[in-house]
Amino acid sequence: MFSILLRRYLVESVGWAGAVFSLSAYSLNSLNIISSQSLEYLVMNMLGCCFLIVYAVYKKAHASWVLNSIWLLMTAVALIRIFMVS
Repeated sequence: MFSILLRRYLVESVGWAGAVFSLSAYSLNSLNIISSQSLEYLVMNMLGCCFLIVYAVYKKAHASWVLNSIWLLMTAVALIRIFMVS
């Protein structure tokens, strides 16, 4: 019983952390505090996507994990491009 509750709270925490990372990245970019091509934005976006994918898979929310997987792939490509230009 305890391990089930622990797992549930852990997964919920991962989901909330993903939401915080994703919303923080979007908000900071929208307020022109960070660029959409900055390392900070891309890393926050990748972390948010990863956490939200874990949460969505656990919840069996297929549309959400597919969307976040595509978003993660796009962010990874942008991150690779940054390192290739530098």
